[in-house]
Amino acid sequence: MSYLHIPRIHFSGRFFTDPSTVNNDPTHYLPDVTKPSPWQNPDGQHRFQFLDCMVTSVLGPSGYMGSDALLGANVLTTDNPAPARLVDLDVYQQAVSAIYGLQLQFGQTNGKSLTMAMDMATLNYVWFNAVLPKRAWDSADYDQDSFGGDMNAAGWFQSVLRINASDWVDTGSDALNLLKQQTLQVNGQYLVSIRIVVDGYRNVPEDAQYQTGRITGAIGPVFANEPLYNPGQRWINPRAFDANKDLWFYPSFNPAAFMVDSGRKKLVIDLANSICRQNAGGPPVDLGTLNALVTGMPDVPPVQLGNVDYSDFSYSNNSMLAELDLSDSQITDLQQGCLQLIMSRTDLGNPIVMEETYTGNHFAVEVRPIRMSGTPGATASTQVYVSCKGRKVTGKQMACVVVSVHGTTPGATVPPTNPGNTSQADGALQASLSETDENGFATLTLTVLKDPGQRTPELDGQLYFVVAYDPAVPPPDWNNPTPGMQPPLQDQMASVLVFSQYTVNTNPEWAEIQAMMEPYVKLYPAMTKQLDLSDAHSFMIFALNPPWSKVYNDNNPGPLGIVAGAIPYYMSRSVDDPRFMPISRDLSPEKILTIMHYVQILQKSQLSPKP
Repeated sequence: MSYLHIPRIHFSGRFFTDPSTVNNDPTHYLPDVTKPSPWQNPDGQHRFQFLDCMVTSVLGPSGYMGSDALLGANVLTTDNPAPARLVDLDVYQQAVSAIYGLQLQFGQTNGKSLTMAMDMATLNYVWFNAVLPKRAWDSADYDQDSFGGDMNAAGWFQSVLRINASDWVDTGSDALNLLKQQTLQVNGQYLVSIRIVVDGYRNVPEDAQYQTGRITGAIGPVFANEPLYNPGQRWINPRAFDANKDLWFYPSFNPAAFMVDSGRKKLVIDLANSICRQNAGGPPVDLGTLNALVTGMPDVPPVQLGNVDYSDFSYSNNSMLAELDLSDSQITDLQQGCLQLIMSRTDLGNPIVMEETYTGNHFAVEVRPIRMSGTPGATASTQVYVSCKGRKVTGKQMACVVVSVHGTTPGATVPPTNPGNTSQADGALQASLSETDENGFATLTLTVLKDPGQRTPELDGQLYFVVAYDPAVPPPDWNNPTPGMQPPLQDQMASVLVFSQYTVNTNPEWAEIQAMMEPYVKLYPAMTKQLDLSDAHSFMIFALNPPWSKVYNDNNPGPLGIVAGAIPYYMSRSVDDPRFMPISRDLSPEKILTIMHYVQILQKSQLSPKP
């Protein structure tokens, strides 16, 4: 499915991002904290851009296409209509960072190019021990050379690129022409699958590569009735790791998706986010020979499949998507047994570094960060894709549990010393899962039952984890965690921010608007240096000017018929638009509409003809 199929285009390079982290501390949302700690990069604007990225290889039906016109072409972020944004869902959930408004351009040697817009992409399977430590696994040693250990982290994003059918011109690339023929077309748009892996991010100002990291990616076709934001395939899991017992030079590993491509007779394993690096953004740890085999078949010895290429060249050339030829019998073996990867080195701990430990149903939530109105009766939904051995599972009744996030909730980024949600959050959100349909999708429906309240006067709403599970395999009680309980897999839960209930005020006074703006003034210094939104005069100037038609070339009226003003323009963009304000996307729709009413009142009083 998706990017694991062919034709497949690989690219690599670096990325730039500059998120501010002043809003990463829950105590900064207290009204009496008027001068919060700057943390790191307080003036960041949350931009996300590709740097020096280029197409490194192209894979077609007959193998690598060494003369394709796309090879060596630039892969650019257009910054149109503005740079894409990287934003956390919530101060208590910083592990589902999402990229909004990314637009990619694939340059061509003949002067033509294709520009595609990416759906929101969510960080998945992030891990913070993706780099071998220099001294020990102790956290004090492990945060080496970077704030929060970011330099030692890695993660991946999977999403969909969209291009209007009329805009897909012939660029001279056989690979792109083949992709156009293979991929899905919906409502006049072609859909293309994309997966990117990021690591080695440098967040220390003294570093020569400050605010940049390494990126590698792959794009491939989208097929009908398959998941768009997860591979929908099988997984191999890493060997058990114990930071208190394993020696400092034992590498860690992370889960990897794999696919048995029966049509091509190939085993495809995505290892780009799965093998420990020797240094930040560097080559993988030397494991010796990495061999793939099939195990777990009754009365049948392990079946050798061959050696897996996990080299640094593979990472930069083909995004470490390793492929092995399979015979008909090996395909049958993989359908019955489990995949295992074993290294030849015996001095780095258990040689079995990754294996398929669970052959039951696998399930993944498609859209995982969700924001909802706190009005009772408000609903939202997403889908959960269920598969087994890479095949869709139909007629399966899944289950889910709603977890109100506190300081001790597994997977939360709120410090244990912070209480997290208030008691008012309990029972405010209801969730249910339908039976899977003919394509293996279950619908997760979320309903607000009552006002969830808010955590502090400046931290709107409450946060919930909605964890999906197979009733045949009951999970731990996430609402009553025990010490050491591991969080659910990232792709098996939705993180839901339910804003506090708020009644739209059609005739607000400045004091009400000012109270909404004050948290952003202290939490986003880069914005405040351009415009102090808590200052009545500054707010009025940018609420009145400029006219949208002249400055933004936009003749479409906004909420309440507003057609002028920078503030209402940016606050009325779609949440997927990189220009949307506030960038953090943590202001409820009801509060935004109240602001629009205030702007309308200002405009009528200032712009109407005088008697």
